[in-house]
Order: sequence, then C-alpha cells, then structure tokens
Amino acid sequence: MRRHFIEHDDFELFVATSCEFNDPEIPSLIVRTPTWLNRIRRTRFMRIVQNFEYLIWSQRLPAGLLQAAESFQPDAIFTVADMTLSESARRVAKRLKIPLITNFQDWWPRGLFYYPQNKPYDVIVPILEKRFRRLYRESDLAFCTSKGMKEYLGTHPNSHVLYPIGAQDSPENTESLDEQSSITPSRPKRRLIYTGTAFGSYGQMLRSLARELKHSTTWEMVIFGVRPDWPEAEIKAAEESGLYRGFLPFEQLKGELATADACLSVMSFDKELEVMMRTSFTTKLLDYCKIGRPIIMWGPEYCSPVKLTRQHHAAITVSQLDPTEVVKALSRIDSDPELVKQLSSRGRDLGNSELSHDKIHTVFAEQINLLVAKN
Repeated sequence: MRRHFIEHDDFELFVATSCEFNDPEIPSLIVRTPTWLNRIRRTRFMRIVQNFEYLIWSQRLPAGLLQAAESFQPDAIFTVADMTLSESARRVAKRLKIPLITNFQDWWPRGLFYYPQNKPYDVIVPILEKRFRRLYRESDLAFCTSKGMKEYLGTHPNSHVLYPIGAQDSPENTESLDEQSSITPSRPKRRLIYTGTAFGSYGQMLRSLARELKHSTTWEMVIFGVRPDWPEAEIKAAEESGLYRGFLPFEQLKGELATADACLSVMSFDKELEVMMRTSFTTKLLDYCKIGRPIIMWGPEYCSPVKLTRQHHAAITVSQLDPTEVVKALSRIDSDPELVKQLSSRGRDLGNSELSHDKIHTVFAEQINLLVAKN
C-alpha cells in the first residue's frame, strides 16, 4: 500500500495501524493491545491468545480510533482485509456513515502463516470466512488482488481486480536484455533467482528443487527472503553455499535481480492452501517482468498467476510438484535461445501492460475518486 499511498500523493491520509508507522507528514495512530494480553501472548498460550484476538478482541473498537477518525473527518475509510483491524474499519465506517473501501489481498482465514501460533484453529475458520464475506458485501468499493479472488468472493456492485503493484518504472527497467546481460559478471553457472516467501509449503518446494540442482553443472539457485523454516543445519549450509542470501530491501534486490538468468515464482500444491492459491497473486511476478529475464511459474493450473502468464505466453509454466520438471524447464532455456528471447519480450510486454505500475495505480485512484464523488 506504500506504493499507492506514499509514493503517489493523490489522497490526504490518516493511518491507524497495529504496526510501527512514522512519517512526519502523515498523522497516525498506533493501535496497541493491552499489556496483560501481550504478557499472555509471550507464553505457551500464544496461539490461544491469537485466536481470541481473531474471534473476540477484533469485534471491539480500539481505544481512540473512533475519536481520531471523527477529528480527521475522512471522506472514506480504507482497509486491507485481515479480519482484525479491518473489522474495526468496518465498524468506524458504519458509525461515521461514510464509504468503506477494502482491498482483498489474500484469502486470509486460510492463509500461509510464518508462525504456526498465528494460524486460526480449524473450528473458527468458517466463522472468520463468514466475516470475510460480510466485509466484502458491506464494502462500498472492493479491490480484489486477482480474477480468482473476484470470482471466489462473488457478485458485488462495485468490485474490481487490482493486482499487487510493482515498483515505479525507472530508466534501468527499460534497458534491453542484451544491455543488462553485458553488466552481469561471468559465472561458472547460470543463476535462477527466487525472491519472496521461503517457508511452509513454498519452502519445501524450494528445498526439493535445491536438492535437484545441487549437483547441476549448469544452474545454481539463489534465494532472497525471510529466513526459511528448514532445519538449522540446512539453513547454515545454504548460507555458506550462497543458496540462501537473506532478506534485502527492494533497492538492493533490484541489483541482484539484474544478475539473474531466469526467475522463479512458486505457488503451493498443498490442498489445504488451495483456496488461497486460487485467490492470491504473487507480487514478485511484477518485478520479474520488468527485468526481461525468462520466468518459470511453478504452481497448480488453477492459480491466477499461472493462468495469467500462460494466457500471455510470458513464462514457462510448470504445473507438477515434481522438481525435476523445473529442471527440465531450465534445460529448455539452455537449449533454446529463441525461447529465451520470446519469454523475455512477452514478460516485459505483460509488465508494461496489464501489470504496469501506472495502469494498476490508475485503477486504484480513479475508483476511489469515483466513489467519493458520489457520496
């Protein structure tokens, strides 16, 4: 949301968040949980506390939130559907009788959680999904992160697909593939870069592929992102070999992406995550498209990113869990220079059209302004 609200100056903002936020030009309120609840959270009862917050604590208005909203006098309330503060946003919009705008970025009740303690208990998932759909119905404007999300949420009078937004275009993004290749240091192996989530079922997919590529004479894989949840000995070995290189701020990551010979994006085959995979959209795909490298999209056929890249012939799609299929895709890149040119060109075309920063932000700003103008 920073790319929409902070990098563009279309709206006057007041930010209420449970995270840290500090911008001298934007008034804000940090929503904090009480000390007694935080103390219990730090015990073995952490998951119980987290589920208590999802189910019960989220139904109350945080201290000072309504007063801050009344003082700011907003024309609309904007929230991301997370079933905690998004519930507060829904209630504030009702109290102030102003439009509610919700961005549905993930099918949150069935999401992929880094910490198992944060995962909702199975018994409350249907309750959270009922609230999730209520939030959709009661939103005056709903943004859906993919066509799959829009289809899964169903009919709505003012719902629009809003893909995750990539970085703004800059001169280096317009370089040709050959120009970028000329600054890539020579290496004994070609480099497959993965950025993003590397834990849970994603992490296991990457782990299986790393094992397949361990003895490859032509390709190496490099992973950037939050620390994987692999056994500690494997993480240490991955760090020493250069397989795992930690989390980098985007400005630094751009330089690393320019060294890629191919980019990898994954979506889970786990049946428990099928709803999430049908509705979510991988943000890194937008950044991959900009650099003009072949993309390998590894995930089930029902995933929105797989469908989109296949429709535009912008990636090699691998729709089987077997990591040897990804290795075969890399072999195709090795043996077919014409395929490399086609994938690079079509990836750039997709990044400059349907997934362009300007097009996505235009949808965002125009729809919000249209809604506010009607009220």
